[in-house]
Amino acid sequence: MTYHAIAIDGPAASGKSTLARTLAEKLGLVMVNSGAMYRAVTWKILSEKIDPKDSAAVAESLGKMNIVCGRDGVLSTIRIDDGDPTPFLRNPEINANVSTVSAIPQVREKLVRLQRDYLQRTHVVMEGRDIGSVVFPNTPFKIYIDADPSVRNSRRSDDGEEDSVEKRDAADSSRTTAPLKVADGATVLDTSKLTVEGVVEAAVSILKGQGFPLHGTLPPELSEEPHIPMRWIYWLGWMAFGASYRTLFGLRIIGDENLIKSGPVLVASNHQSFLDPPLIGNLYKTEMVFFARKTLFKGIGKWLYPQWNAIPVDQDRPDMGSIKTVIRKLKQGWRVLVFPEGARTLDGKIGEAAAGVGMIAAKAGVPIQPVRIFGADKALPRGTGKVTLARITVKVGKPIILSPEELKSYSGKEGYQALTDRIMDAIKAL
Repeated sequence: MTYHAIAIDGPAASGKSTLARTLAEKLGLVMVNSGAMYRAVTWKILSEKIDPKDSAAVAESLGKMNIVCGRDGVLSTIRIDDGDPTPFLRNPEINANVSTVSAIPQVREKLVRLQRDYLQRTHVVMEGRDIGSVVFPNTPFKIYIDADPSVRNSRRSDDGEEDSVEKRDAADSSRTTAPLKVADGATVLDTSKLTVEGVVEAAVSILKGQGFPLHGTLPPELSEEPHIPMRWIYWLGWMAFGASYRTLFGLRIIGDENLIKSGPVLVASNHQSFLDPPLIGNLYKTEMVFFARKTLFKGIGKWLYPQWNAIPVDQDRPDMGSIKTVIRKLKQGWRVLVFPEGARTLDGKIGEAAAGVGMIAAKAGVPIQPVRIFGADKALPRGTGKVTLARITVKVGKPIILSPEELKSYSGKEGYQALTDRIMDAIKAL
């Protein structure tokens, strides 16, 4: 699976963050604020009473920091030594020292590596001052945002920050390590006289011209997901089940804004009924892959289930062949549904889960989408075959995005089980 990076560069208060976040929301991508990463390190350095100008001391402290980058919805997150710097990133002392810390080569080297790691897992919109020139120099999707200094100073003041953009510009442009500049191949967009909507519209036009595969949520001509038509047999089941769920069971979906709509995703759900696989499948407008009991693959099921992308699994013993197939499908870019509990519930409660789903998640390294089903056990209880008109609700949780450091920590039987438990906790919390 090839992931794309949209690089948005520009000076302070030019509108980079607003544009990057809006594009991420509309296109279903992750917005990475590289400046927040440098601010977070600056926060840590200052909290340890280290002089930001003492590059050797900063580099030594940096080498001991445990920096974990993740994702919360469309936004990137950062924690250092298990502390959350987010509330402090715009403090005056951070504003005054971030350019100094950012200019230290060891700081940039480490954070650029972490920034590039995002592209191993998902598509990104990343904003900063050297994204198109240093972090992703080979991406064809580059925009340089600028605005008149008076406009930028006014925006800075409106945000409650009084530092001079001219001083930030001078510091960022004159540093020897990754200076602020217009990257090769970037399109310059002046936002001085544009509204937020105008900036976004102009940026989308630029990305179209650069050939970006716009498959996010921009109406009306752009689809929510990559436009890969369903095969007729899959579409027929998708339509029939979807209509039945809405008509008979009053299907209600909560949190669908949390759905990752591009790239490979491991969808993990509780398991209540035979209704569950097509129920989850109806959350998306493209085909997905799911596990099904081996015993279902006989008679017409031997033909039909493979047409619906079902992978047979032996529930009575560990089935490494099926797990390897799912990992391969994820790495090929498919969306895959798994039920960590394995079997359907008998009493509506969420059961225990073995380490298999943790192994899949750790080895595939893709985003994990927790989902919880309510009411399907009443609509079609296990062992009865009797359908009742019970209300079905599906809740979609925020995705779990594992950093490379976290993926490494979830290894071996105990690590796989720990990751499974984390996924199950996310499902139970919905």
